[in-house]
Amino acid sequence: MSSTVRKRYRQTPHGDLYTLEFRPQTDGHWDIYALESPHNPYDTSVVKCHLYERGEVCVAAGKEPRTLDRAVAIAFIWMDGYSVYVPEGRFPTGAKRVNV
Repeated sequence: MSSTVRKRYRQTPHGDLYTLEFRPQTDGHWDIYALESPHNPYDTSVVKCHLYERGEVCVAAGKEPRTLDRAVAIAFIWMDGYSVYVPEGRFPTGAKRVNV
């Protein structure tokens, strides 16, 4: 089994700082945790900001990443959405594409 990976990112264009931890699970998927992210002044419900209270990034059931590259791509999409949510109170929707 792979080991935990921790990465720091500066999200652009907002410039927000994130520290994310990617944790491999015994069933082969990766969990994503936001250890550092911008303060959320809005609704902290997971259905609004896609972040559980314990810091885990919400990934749709059945869509859990099976590779670290896929987990990083999901994390980038979440960071972009969260960096819109924090100042505006809305999490953007729609298809996204990330190259890692």
